[in-house]
Amino acid sequence: TLNLVFTELHQFYFLEQEGYYIGEWKKILLCAGNSCISSPLVFITLGKIYLKKFNLPGQSAGNFSISTKATASTKNTYNSFSSLPKISEHVPKHKSNLTDQEFGYFLAGLIEGDGWFGLNELHIIFSERDISLAYLIKKRIGYGNVYKIKDKKAVRYICKNKTGLSIILSLINGKFVSRFKYEQLIKHNYNKNFNFEILSPSNIISLDNYWLAGFTQADGCFYISIVKSKTHKTGFSVRLEFSIKQNDVLPLKLLYTKLNMGNLSQYSSGIWCYQSTGYQTAALLIDYFDTFNVFAGKYVDYLKFRKVYIMITEGKHLEEKGILKIKSIASKGSSETSTQEV
Repeated sequence: TLNLVFTELHQFYFLEQEGYYIGEWKKILLCAGNSCISSPLVFITLGKIYLKKFNLPGQSAGNFSISTKATASTKNTYNSFSSLPKISEHVPKHKSNLTDQEFGYFLAGLIEGDGWFGLNELHIIFSERDISLAYLIKKRIGYGNVYKIKDKKAVRYICKNKTGLSIILSLINGKFVSRFKYEQLIKHNYNKNFNFEILSPSNIISLDNYWLAGFTQADGCFYISIVKSKTHKTGFSVRLEFSIKQNDVLPLKLLYTKLNMGNLSQYSSGIWCYQSTGYQTAALLIDYFDTFNVFAGKYVDYLKFRKVYIMITEGKHLEEKGILKIKSIASKGSSETSTQEV
């Protein structure tokens, strides 16, 4: 007999009761009660957990244990609106004139998300909607150029000037979270060529600086999803999704651990994705991004996300009029919305 195990993006996988099978799909990190399941591949059926063991990079084979009778769910996916933290409709003033310390953390997160160091050169990719930020960074550094990427809705900031690279190094040094970009600097001898001690990455994500804002600017997404539902009187439910996709799993693991909400998964392509649809997660993120701003088109998406959260705290997502308003907010100039049926 086959039991339904997990569904994602309208694809279904089944589990043999006496032995299980799965196609090449996602490896999922979930939470069971108050215990984190650190096994990346988890099957849920009939209130039980079935584990097929894979190791994350840097994770030993004996790194977890959990009862097969525990109930599991993605932590904080949906929350009651009545207990959510209230926030002001007045958005705090957007801060663009960052100190060197603030800008350094933002730039470090941005580079870890969508930048790379070659031999005496730095490249950072931006969405076309964020072109104003690319020019802002060029102006702040005082060196480099911005180029349109052919046949893509993206631009590239490139700095090859030694003085400009020295400025960038002084801003970001010691602010990287993972080793990937740090090792690029070591590989290309930035420490010797620039007579600069490259500090090791922190392996920590803090919600008290701009690193996460920069990382989100690069690869993050604020996503308003209006989902058809047979259990809601309006026929729809509203999800506030926050996601970041990366090849390097470490920053996403650190984010997952820091927020203690959402889920971490890996696509068959090898790309890792942190995602949360929880209202409590949205509240925590709004508290952060109200202080540590993203920029340009990403900031517009964030403001929509924030506005819909306020409507949810007021229960307007449970009214037909509210659903229409949310659809209107979500669809204005944004590709980050969807309507699907569950």
